[in-house]
Amino acid sequence: MEKIGKVKLTALVAGNMIGSGALLAPALLAKFGSLSILGWIVTMIGAISLALVFSCLSIWITKSGGPYTFAKHVFGDFVGFQMAWGYWASAILGSVSLLAGTLQYMSIFWPEIANSAALSIGIGCAMIWGFTWINVLGVKNAATAEVVILLIKIVPLIVVAIAGFTLVNPSKIFNVADFQNHSLVSLTPMISIMLWSFIGLESATVPANCVENPKKDIPTATIAGVVLTGLVYIGGAIAISGLIPTEELLCSKAPYVDAGAKIFGHWGMFAMIITGIIGIAGSLNGWILIQGQMPVSAAEEGLFPKYFMKTNKHGAPVGIVISSFIMTAIFLLTYQPSLLKHIELMIDAAVFAMLVPYFYCVIAFGYLTCVKRSELSKTEKCLLAIIGFVACAYSAGSILSAGEQMISVGFIMFLISVPFYCLCKKQIE
Repeated sequence: MEKIGKVKLTALVAGNMIGSGALLAPALLAKFGSLSILGWIVTMIGAISLALVFSCLSIWITKSGGPYTFAKHVFGDFVGFQMAWGYWASAILGSVSLLAGTLQYMSIFWPEIANSAALSIGIGCAMIWGFTWINVLGVKNAATAEVVILLIKIVPLIVVAIAGFTLVNPSKIFNVADFQNHSLVSLTPMISIMLWSFIGLESATVPANCVENPKKDIPTATIAGVVLTGLVYIGGAIAISGLIPTEELLCSKAPYVDAGAKIFGHWGMFAMIITGIIGIAGSLNGWILIQGQMPVSAAEEGLFPKYFMKTNKHGAPVGIVISSFIMTAIFLLTYQPSLLKHIELMIDAAVFAMLVPYFYCVIAFGYLTCVKRSELSKTEKCLLAIIGFVACAYSAGSILSAGEQMISVGFIMFLISVPFYCLCKKQIE
């Protein structure tokens, strides 16, 4: 089987995170003003704590599958199946939001996309199956494509952030009035949007059997990917809030495009449009890879249908194609003329479906830390306790902030999985 190294694995982590969340969040968060900068910092701390949790779990449990595997190892088959179900659902729903985000960027210079459902759907389906074809050619090809895509989208974002710092007035970035008009409770509605920007931080743990040196490469790639992504987010958010007035930012379809135009003129705008399209669409590549790899691990342990274990001559799992069919169906059934509403709907659903596996993994981390106490030094015990506490508080708080409606939808989503679990278990007996 083809293996992927540290650089490609880091690109997978960062590439899966840097997508619609990074490019559209400044507009979605504009109403909170300078308070959003504080929100980014809090979110980054939470994301780093989760990255450290997944890094430790990947060392202690060296199996493919990511969050599903970690939860199953501690809580057993039923919880493991539900976490696999939630993670798979989140990956598919999140991919649909990436489609809508790409179309949003494309509509800037091709307005017909926003006005023609047929055109939008046609382009969206073409993107799904184009990246599916790349993944069907094998994990190494998909990982190589991820490195190229990451470089194309991250370099312009860094350039805008650095150039923006040289032009903005610090007083426009940190507006005291924003903190007076919004209490810290206002951070709550920002959580799902910001957390969506970091969903994918666990990506390196999913294809563990395809990694050259899992115990070293997975933790390194996870932490490096999260830190790199967080710095890009915070730098971009500060630069954009200083360059673009709040009133203008509230109406912006593509904040980085507007920032590029203010800094570099017409060519800057054009470059950021291309960056946005490639960046958001390119994230689909990594998520389609994840959608194929995760069900393989679940199927190998009898928790998903055995059919998911089948691979083609390139070693690519059949789950890639199945997931893409489901993604296409959801995209067609939920498509809305207002792309921004479509993006927000998919983000909320995807984030909640991912938060539950995250929370179970944090609890699994706490349990295994207690089990391994005799193997740890006093310093390690203290550090792991702090990491676990921050990660638990962040993931639990994120779930509670989802709101009654989303929690109800999430409950139904996981309840539907029960009969499927029974069918899968029956298949083995």
